Amino acid sequence: MFSTRFMTLMQREWMQHHRGWLIVMLTLPLIALLVIPFGQIQLDDAHMPPTVLAAAALGMTTIAAFALTFLVTSFQLPGLARRDSQDRTIEFWLSLPGSHSESILATLLMHTVFVFLLSLAIGAAMGVLMAAAAVIKVMGVGALTEVSWWALAVAGAAGLARLAVGTLLFTLWLAPLFMILMAASAWLKRWGTPAVIAAVVVGGNVLDKLYGNTVVWDLLHAQFDGASRAMMDAKNQMRDGSQLPDTMPQFISHFAGWALRDVGAALMQTASLQFVGGLVVASACFGLVVLYRRRSH
Repeated sequence: MFSTRFMTLMQREWMQHHRGWLIVMLTLPLIALLVIPFGQIQLDDAHMPPTVLAAAALGMTTIAAFALTFLVTSFQLPGLARRDSQDRTIEFWLSLPGSHSESILATLLMHTVFVFLLSLAIGAAMGVLMAAAAVIKVMGVGALTEVSWWALAVAGAAGLARLAVGTLLFTLWLAPLFMILMAASAWLKRWGTPAVIAAVVVGGNVLDKLYGNTVVWDLLHAQFDGASRAMMDAKNQMRDGSQLPDTMPQFISHFAGWALRDVGAALMQTASLQFVGGLVVASACFGLVVLYRRRSH
């Protein structure tokens, strides 16, 4: 019974927002595909192998779709706490045999985990087209036969799986920030997000400038750094170039093993006090949003 109610709530989010989500995810790849025939692609290495070029195009397209989706969702999420009260549908949804917690949780999952995973899938699918278009543009149609599509498929599948796991951890790392903004928007309405930003900026600068205490900036840096490492490169190997194969073709061939080890490193980082403390904060703010929903009825 719970699963049926929960799926209904999630389906409601899909029906209400899927067109906007798909437009956001497809806009950049489609524009890029239209521009490639008329533009120029500059390569640092004139002798770059076709497989490497295809892998770069695939990866950049996937990340671009995810990044744009994340930005749009981040702007929308705070206001969702008051949506049902604003559009006067709260009485209808409360008439269903579900709780406030279920309704809010379904909204959060759809607007974070689900939409992020969907953006990765669509970005990867469009990335295959971008990879072929980039290879044709730079090296000609014949170069498509020189691309190791099997190696690219294995590396791409491993990368997509790594990003999928990373998306779950990424969302949990950023959950306290999402929920603080959502709770503030629920109780303070349109002033919620500005109030949080002002409190962080003013409070952080006062502590830093007057008392030499950078705790606010340190906490924010640790939270965003944890989120970025959860998403990819948890062991910081790609950023500093350490412990990686000497050539990009070797890296592509060893990418599946690297991705598996990187997942393990990302999971180990969830044992940190920063991560656990963030979840505690997120849970408290979730309770505040539930309380607002109860009082607004």
